[in-house]
Amino acid sequence: MTWNDVSLHGGKKLRAASYSLAVNAFLILVKLFVVYVTGSLALLAELLHSGFDFLASVFAYIGIKKAEEPADHSHPYGHEKFENLSSLAQTVLIVLTSLFVVYEAGSRILSQQHTVIESTELGIGVMVLTIVIDYILSRYLHRASSEYGSAALEADAYHFSTDLWGAVSVIVGLGFVMLGYPVFDSLAALFVALLMLWVSYRLGMKSFHVFMDTSPPVEVITAIEEIVSATKGVESYHKLRVRQAGSKLLVDVHIQVSPKMSVEEGHYIAHVVRSELIKKKPDVKEVTVHVEPKVQSFKKKLS
Repeated sequence: MTWNDVSLHGGKKLRAASYSLAVNAFLILVKLFVVYVTGSLALLAELLHSGFDFLASVFAYIGIKKAEEPADHSHPYGHEKFENLSSLAQTVLIVLTSLFVVYEAGSRILSQQHTVIESTELGIGVMVLTIVIDYILSRYLHRASSEYGSAALEADAYHFSTDLWGAVSVIVGLGFVMLGYPVFDSLAALFVALLMLWVSYRLGMKSFHVFMDTSPPVEVITAIEEIVSATKGVESYHKLRVRQAGSKLLVDVHIQVSPKMSVEEGHYIAHVVRSELIKKKPDVKEVTVHVEPKVQSFKKKLS
């Protein structure tokens, strides 16, 4: 993959993050108005959710922009992990929002003091609009995150997915409020908060695994193994290690070649292994290949 390809993908990722920013800004304005009119805690939870989603989208945009910068002296492996750092920052924001909502909802439920909700029909209408917007944008962001392997866009997509289910719970809560059960407004807010905590756990663990250099999924390792073993001149390999950095993979492998080969020939095979991995797996950014003589060949020679 050339630097022009990387720049093109980076531009598309930034455009997706920009859409997220614009939509979040719109939802904040709409929900702020409806919270002012209705006084609903569930809607306030959704407003806070969108507010922190907006900050998360800002982090996603910054993370993607920084991750696309080329390697430099202080970051020789590149800046891809800034996307994971962005995802982690978004996770922290979700947790803080969720804890605040849990506290507010729990206090109202235990004290049995519930705010009188006005204009519930307006609140339900806005939540229906929110569901439509969240569904469209979450699908778009999920596709973009899968296509470009972006952790920041994936986190953003999950924000909109939770916003969607949160909106559904708010509609149910407001429906019960209309029937004379105001406690359901607090229960709906509590559901939104717990949903946000669950998503933050999933996103946080993904970022944690990347920063701990946890190996990618088995199918990724298997695909890399098949490419290495199929390379002409490679008799065997070992010490294959793969780690994630943002949307990219860093590979380290020891290959064994015939001891009759010259240093130049072994070096050439190492270059072939590297080029084949990068060509057949575009998410592979760096490959370090160590060349060794086939041990069994020496044993046969000595016997």
